[in-house]
Amino acid sequence: MNISIRRASESDIDIVQEFGSKLLNFERENYDSSLDKNWALSEEAKQKYLAAINNQYVLIAEVSGQPVGFLIASVSAPKAGNARPIKQAYLQNIFVEEKMRSTGVGGKLLEELKAYCKSEAVTRLGVSVLAANKAAVDFYKKTGFTERSINLAMEFSS
Repeated sequence: MNISIRRASESDIDIVQEFGSKLLNFERENYDSSLDKNWALSEEAKQKYLAAINNQYVLIAEVSGQPVGFLIASVSAPKAGNARPIKQAYLQNIFVEEKMRSTGVGGKLLEELKAYCKSEAVTRLGVSVLAANKAAVDFYKKTGFTERSINLAMEFSS
């Protein structure tokens, strides 16, 4: 299988929004019903995705020229006076079409992100994942992520 990874451009906004919508709806259906199923296709989301394309690191994965996944990450420089003065990256979103999962697409996206981080002298790459999403937790561990912290939440009925 010929998997190619490329940087997204503004002309890819429809692809990015579509994958964002699929990711959001997957998480909404399986793990967090509070997510707004329409947000990723909104004008607000479009502007955020365009800002990410222009100012962050957005990748598109393709197989035979067809988009099959995406990744969005950001890099932040160390802040003066910060207790942790290192350059960090954060993986914000990653999505691979269901039929393409376990084919190496997600791994390729992460390989490309890791190479970018190294070229940018990033010291740490972080990601947050819903604890109930065992497949994602296993994927991240398999690709080199380790547990660093635990976020807890409490839900209240309205």
